[in-house]
Formats: sequence, structure tokens, C-alpha cells
Amino acid sequence: MNPLWPTSTRASCLNSRTLFQSCHKIDSLAARLAQRSIRPYSISSSPVRRRDARNLGPSPSPSSRVWQISNAMCRLPAGIRTFASQRIIKDFTDLPADYKDEEGLLFRTKDLSKQETIAILGKTIDANTANRLLRVLYGRRVAGTLGDPSYTSSAYEAKAIEIGLKWLRKHVPVNEVVCAGLRAEKELAEMEHDIVSDAERLGLYKPNSGRGKNVYGDSVIDRVRKANEAKFDAKEAETLSQAEEIRQNTGTLQTTRPGSQVELRRPGENPRLKYYLERAKVLPDIPPEMSEWARLWPSGLFTIAVIGGCIIFATVYTPPRKESRAWPDMPPAAATVISIILLNAIVFGAWHVPPAFRLLNKYFITVPGYPRSLSLIGNVFSHQTAGHFAMNMLVVWFVGVRLHEEVGRGNFIAIYLSAGAFGSFVSLTSWVLRNNFASSSLGASGAICGIMATYLLLNSSEKIRLLGIFPPEDWPSISALALLALMVGADIFGVWKGNKIITVDHWAHLGGYAAGAVAAGVMRRQQQLRKERELERRKNLGIIDRIKEGRL
Repeated sequence: MNPLWPTSTRASCLNSRTLFQSCHKIDSLAARLAQRSIRPYSISSSPVRRRDARNLGPSPSPSSRVWQISNAMCRLPAGIRTFASQRIIKDFTDLPADYKDEEGLLFRTKDLSKQETIAILGKTIDANTANRLLRVLYGRRVAGTLGDPSYTSSAYEAKAIEIGLKWLRKHVPVNEVVCAGLRAEKELAEMEHDIVSDAERLGLYKPNSGRGKNVYGDSVIDRVRKANEAKFDAKEAETLSQAEEIRQNTGTLQTTRPGSQVELRRPGENPRLKYYLERAKVLPDIPPEMSEWARLWPSGLFTIAVIGGCIIFATVYTPPRKESRAWPDMPPAAATVISIILLNAIVFGAWHVPPAFRLLNKYFITVPGYPRSLSLIGNVFSHQTAGHFAMNMLVVWFVGVRLHEEVGRGNFIAIYLSAGAFGSFVSLTSWVLRNNFASSSLGASGAICGIMATYLLLNSSEKIRLLGIFPPEDWPSISALALLALMVGADIFGVWKGNKIITVDHWAHLGGYAAGAVAAGVMRRQQQLRKERELERRKNLGIIDRIKEGRL
């Protein structure tokens, strides 16, 4: 799930939703603005160029501008730069050496207040997100990177960017053309320096090596270019001669028709792709006006239904006979976890198939401004980037197989789905209560945090060993309970620091941990009841039964 804006991805992490890294649930809109990669055939892959940024047309209201978008995905954390001098930089030449687009620049000495944010961007974005967005936009204006092809956005971001740029240009003027020109000159100078350095290193360029009219001498590159130009001129003359001969023998050659020519289009202009992108817009122009209760209760009721269904499933599930299984020669734990990974892989692949965009935007990504109940489960199997998918599935494999072997298939599937749905609902609630409707969320991290919490609590006294190998048994190590405490503490700290930088959907993680803790308590209670029933059964055994069981 992601926090801050359009689509955040859920990555599981040791401190958040991942076993080894920090969950990049990409959340912040500002984070996505700084993103450097474009997901092919993604709903959100619409490049924003400088001319688009300048032609800002009026729109009905700030709320409708920010809301009107299709869901999409991005994945960059956004940072905040603070200068001790609080100086507002307006010239490209004054940029600090360590400037980064994802951190931006201060656009005023004091951040926007909640009231100012509502006045500028409406009620669909909170003040913290708005300030990060404006920092990134202002930094790009000064750095001359507004027109970068890699500067992409989703529909939600496009409207927010439009409003933010309009406000910044009115209140914090910067000569964007000059800044962009200076940046281009700097990049060209750096490229030229690199080319010359490489040419000299490879022996292709030797200045002052000749004695001709050129005081610097003709380099090897110059001689090769002249030879190639001579070959090209000779070949062109031969081609024209052959064409003239053919014309004289057969008459005038037929001119090519428009349909027989290769048609070049810019990315996104393919008519079929444009059709699917239009169909993928499943959100209303503005978020519906309703109370927080009205926005949340359908999803809350659905979450309760999912949890109830999982409890019933775990109670009545009976393992099939070996010959009835799909993979009879595979251990049940491996078969279950591999099936989950395959489902996630199918949805991941579908995010790169335009005809599937409409279905995915409806049921495999959660948007707080217009939540669909089914998306609370659909987004648990949804990933849009290879790194996000690979990291989550790696954790599912290593933790899921071990937990499955302890609790069985019925209980494992119930824990996975219940934790995923509850984590999604907690994340949705956190955004709705903060009136941040421009965010979106997907990923398996809520479910992963659930199974991790259950496994660590059921083995709370065990020492943690990575892959069962490191550290060696005679080395000091932390217990499973201590590791879980560190993970939960990291997310609580992230929530506390959320007023500054948010790069992880900590609320979704905490929801998953809570569901996993409850599941662990239920599992322990079931184990205790089974032991008590077994002891009671043994007490009532007769002499013959004891002899049969070898207890006499």
C-alpha cells in the first residue's frame, strides 16, 4: 500500500513490509514526481513536458482538478531539504552541489498551513503532501528539469502539478527558460568532456597531431568522417544513376500512398493504446461528497465478512488426499505458497497489458477518494514493479513455507487473507480520516506482515538465524520476539515521523502485524486446547487401549 499519493506500492520489509529492506510503498506524490523510470504501458506513464506545464488552463475548482485522474503507479521516496539560512534559491547557478530533484528546494520560509493548502489544492491532499509536492516542483523549476522526458505523472498528479505550478509561478517567479537553458548547456559540456576524454583514452582523438591548415591538426575522427562522407557521396551518386536508368526503361516510378508509408507516433498516440487508456479511467471527475463513515462503512463491512469467511474456511477445511492434489509430489506448504506467488505474477503481468487496465484500476488498487470494497483483497495480489514483486514474493516464500508447516493450509490461507484485508482497511481509514483522497495503494505487504507476526510470535523464544545458517549457533543473536518488536517499533516511529517524510505505508504494516498477533493468539489457544483434550483422553483410556498405544 502506499501512503502519500497516487499509487503507493507495498513492499514488505524488516522494518516495514520487507524482510531485508524498507518497504517502498511508494507513497508520496512528491516522491513520484522525482521518479526516474517509466513503467511501460502503465496508466501513469504520461510524460509531462515543459510546454504542458506552461499551458495551464483554468479548471472548475481545486478539488476537481486534483481528483480527476486515473490510477497509476510510481515508486520514489521524497525527501525534504532544509537550509540553515532559509534562503530561497531562484537561479540555476545558485543550486547547491548536493541538490536532488526528489528533495526539491524551499519555496518559502514557512510551510503552507492546512487552511492555505485547502485554498490552493482543495481538500483532496493534506498539508504535508502539498508542501513536499511544491518543494519538488519548485526545485525542478530552478534546476530546469520540468521538461525532462522522465518527468512522469498519473492523472491525479497531473492535476495537482498543474495547480501547484500555477500557484508557484504566481507567487514565486523563476525564469524557467533561462534555468532550463543553463542546465542544457551544463549537460552538453559534460557530455562533450566525456566524449573527448573517451576518444583520447582509446586513441581516436589526438589534438594538434597534424600539420595542415587546422592549427589543432586533423584528428583520427576527422579523417574517418571525411572518408565516410566520400563513400556516402559516391554511393548516393550511383543510386541516382540507377534510378534514372529505371525511370527511362519503365516510366515514372509510382509514388507511395499514405497507407504504404511508415507512420511514426509519439508514445501514447497509438489509437489502440489511447482507447484502453480512456477505458481505464474508472473514477468520477471529483470525489463524491460524503461523510467519513459513509466512505468507510462498506469497506469495513467487507473486511469483517472476509475475516469471518476465513475463520469458517480454517474451521471446515480438510486436506485433500494425495492423489486429489494438483501437485501430488510437492509438499503442501510449497504448493500453497507457489500458488500465491503465481497469482501475484499473473496480476503483475496484467499491469503491462493495456486491455486489463480497466479491471485492474477497479479491483486491484485501492483509492481512498472512491474506495471499492473488493479492492481491499485485490490489491493484496497486485504489484506494478518487478522489484516490488520480487521482494514481496521472496519474503512470502521464506516465511510462508515455515508458517504453513506449523499451522496447516487452512489456517495459513486464513491468516494471509485476513491480515491482507485488515491491513488494507487500516491504511484506507488512515487516508480517509486525513482527507487525503489522492493517494492509492496496492501490494502484499499487509498480508506479509501478518504471517511474519504470527510466525515470530509462535516461535518467540527461538533465536533468529538468516536462512538457518547465519549467525552460527554459538554466536549471540536476537530472539524472534525481539525482531518483531524492532519491526513494529520501526513502523510506529515512521507514523510518528510522518509529518515530515513518508515513504512507507506504516498504517498498513501495523494493521497486518495486529492481525497476525491475533492469529498467533488463536493458534496458541488451539494448541493448548488440543493438549488438554489429549491429556483428558489418556486419562480415560482403559487397560486394553493403553496396551495398544504402548503406554502400559
